[in-house]
Amino acid sequence: MVPWPIAFLSLAYAVLATVAAASCWKILNGIIVRPLSISLAWLVLATTVMIGLPLLKDWARRMAIASSILLALTTLAFAATLVASRHPAGALLATLGAGIHVIVIRYLRRPLVRAYFEGTV
Repeated sequence: MVPWPIAFLSLAYAVLATVAAASCWKILNGIIVRPLSISLAWLVLATTVMIGLPLLKDWARRMAIASSILLALTTLAFAATLVASRHPAGALLATLGAGIHVIVIRYLRRPLVRAYFEGTV
């Protein structure tokens, strides 16, 4: 049985995959103009993690940690731009969002969670 935090994390990655797929669709249809590679990379990463986490694959746990690090850094960069543009409330909100990614990283690195993915529990 999959623990409920991992199920919710898989659901969050399903939302990320959906947003990335919508972005790829808009790029391919010419609605927005930007490189397809970044959206496609997020689509592949989020879909892979979304499928691997409920199967309790260790590679999916490592990919989720790596993507959470990337998302936290991206969110902090966004907060920095909000600070530079003198929007402190938005910057504080973005910083709290980065904190959620740090909590996800800490959860996935716990020994009990690691044991789930290694198959020793």
